[in-house]
This record gives sequence, C-alpha cells and structure tokens, in this order.
Amino acid sequence: MHAKDLLLELLKIPSYSKREDAMADFILKFAKGHDAKMDGKNVVVNPSNELVVATHMDTIEREGKIKVRGNKIYGRGASDPKASIASILLFLSKVRKLNFTIAFLSDEEEDATGSKHFVEKYKAKEAIIMEPTSLKICHHHAGSIEVYFEVVSKESHGSFCNGAINKAIKMIEELYEMPYWKNGKYFDSCLAIQEIKSINPYYLNPGKCNGRIEARLLPSQNAREIAKEMERIMKKYGSAKFTETWNGFEIDEGDDLIKKARKACEKAKISFSLNAMPSWTDAIIFNEAGIKSIVFGPGNLKSSHTSEEYVEIEEIEKASLFLHALNEIME
Repeated sequence: MHAKDLLLELLKIPSYSKREDAMADFILKFAKGHDAKMDGKNVVVNPSNELVVATHMDTIEREGKIKVRGNKIYGRGASDPKASIASILLFLSKVRKLNFTIAFLSDEEEDATGSKHFVEKYKAKEAIIMEPTSLKICHHHAGSIEVYFEVVSKESHGSFCNGAINKAIKMIEELYEMPYWKNGKYFDSCLAIQEIKSINPYYLNPGKCNGRIEARLLPSQNAREIAKEMERIMKKYGSAKFTETWNGFEIDEGDDLIKKARKACEKAKISFSLNAMPSWTDAIIFNEAGIKSIVFGPGNLKSSHTSEEYVEIEEIEKASLFLHALNEIME
C-alpha cells in the first residue's frame, strides 16, 4: 500500500482519546506478521528492546474534512498523529527482522495513560517519539503548565466599569508581567490564553469569568516554581486549578541517540537538522521515567489540531525510510 492510500484509510478511522479501539484493531491486523499485541490500551510490537519508537493513536475530538490537494492530505489527525502511524506501518510492511520496539500509545491528547502504562512495564533506555516535527530531530523539549481559572465579582449594572471580565483581564496582565517569559534558543517561554468565557446576555457586568491558560517553558526552567508563583497571583482574583505541571528537557547534541538519528537521516537522504519540540508530548513521560528521548516525525505541528491540518505525502515516505535506516543501524 502506498503512503497516500494508507493515510487516507487511517483518516477514515475515528480515534478520539480513550476511544482508540478501531485504530488499534486496524494496526493489529496490519502488523500481524510482526506479532503485534494489545497491552492495556496500547499496541506493542517486538517488546523489551532498549530502543523504542513510539507514537500515539488518538486525536483531538474535532471533525476535519478529508481532502487531497496536490501533494498534501488534509483531515483530523493527518499530521498529528496519523502521518507517523502511516510511516511506521509502511516500514513494518517491508521489513523482515525488527531490531527495536514499536509502541502505538493511547490517550496522549488527554491523560497520557498509554505512555504512563508503557514506561511502568517496559525498561527501554532510549526512545524516538514520533510527532509532527517536519522531519527535524528535536532534542530540546518544552516544559508546560496548564491551569483553569475562575474569577468572581459582584454583578453590577452595565453602566459601571467593573466585573469579572475586567478582573480576569487584570489577572492576565499581572501574569504577563512575571519575569519568567524569556527568549530561548529555539522558542521563547510564554503564556497562551487558550480559553476564556463569560456568558452574559444582559446589560450588566458579569459575576463570573472562566478560562484556561497554558505556559510554555524553556527546558532550563522549573515548572513547579513558576506554577507556584502563578497560583499566588491568580488566587488574588479567584480560584486556580493546575492540571499539568511538567519540566522540559534537553539531550546533549553529542549523545549516542542523536548520533543514531543523524546516521539514519543520512542513510535515508533526509537533511539532518536539530530543533525543538514546543508542545507537550509523550516524550515528557518517557524522560521522567529516565528514558532518554528525542522527537521526530512527518507533519507540520503548527497546522495540527486546526481546521486545515495537513501533511505532505513525501514526508510520510521519508519518515518510513528513516525507520528502515534506523533498523539497519540497530542490527
């Protein structure tokens, strides 16, 4: 099966977080020649090797129209993660002897239960986590904080200049003034206001405003320290519930894992380029478990999760060649 046909098949399979059963069944059937097995909600192939190549099976729960435009395929999960799944399956369809472990993980987009289960059970030493990186080797990984807030105020007539929304804006302005938002080597640490809402059909200043904030952190920054200071500020205005607090990490450019990735890129005729992953990925869970990790894969991260999510077909084919080269290196 060609990359284009395989990805189009994968895009037809709904695989929202915690509901990946149909995707897992497809992978099991496709990879049956390599004795793929279910392990919890994950699919694992050739377990117990020191090196694991992993991606996730789930997508965000948002519809996306499947379409082909030239060398690009659009659809929900086209880039994140089904381009990576397609690359791995293409590789498995052509390889005879597999020299590393492959893991298709569940629930990455929500609670990361798949990666947590994997690192508890298997003792890998190195990991290549496949996510959309435009085929760059990401050895520099962001930390992150996710927090939900609720700001409350006394309702007042709309002719007055106060209310929960005004308070929320002041809170956000104070958060932006924190000294932690800095320039970095590949990306800057920053705050993103990802959700803010206050339903108010009347002519008044509302008494409640809710929202969600994410902080992207440099690998050198301490997520817990920053979250503690954010909480101090936010509690002056209302309540704050922190759902994620993760430190980032960086792998030395001379590390053996990066040397393997460089060699695989050269053999696959992929231009070797070091870069950074600015988003949370399962690599955070692997790194926390002491498994040295880099991130690599086909697809464009910036378009992922959007209405115009896409991947270039050639990137899927090149990523598959990378896996073939890596397999030869691991013999």
